[in-house]
Amino acid sequence: MTLEEAKREIEDWMFSSGDVYSISRNSEDKAVGDALSDVLGLLDEVKPVENPDPLTLTELAHELRNIFKFRYLTVDYDYPASLMSMWDEKPEFGFSCWDRSTGYLGDFSTSALNIELNLSEYADENGDIDYSKCIVEVE
Repeated sequence: MTLEEAKREIEDWMFSSGDVYSISRNSEDKAVGDALSDVLGLLDEVKPVENPDPLTLTELAHELRNIFKFRYLTVDYDYPASLMSMWDEKPEFGFSCWDRSTGYLGDFSTSALNIELNLSEYADENGDIDYSKCIVEVE
């Protein structure tokens, strides 16, 4: 439920209820309608949580290194999402992806991330990502 949907539901309940019971909080009795009106006022003051700035591949590699033991992090394009791979040896980029024959530890889809990944530093003049350059070494 979104914040706007919650506010509409409270308003619908407030105006259709007809309840005249009181609600006590901090020794102050209020009618249900008045209490719900206060709740709506509080909801109007709620500030939405902003999404954090997108992480670069280097920043993400260092964050993941706090959890996983690996030396290199790469990104491959794999429709519909990119594939992140961790390595204990430096991989070679093949025709269209990183060669997983040596040092490969595992991978996951970037769609599994709860953040936006910024790969703009690997983009060419047309904005296309050169995945052969999407590699970060962490120690």
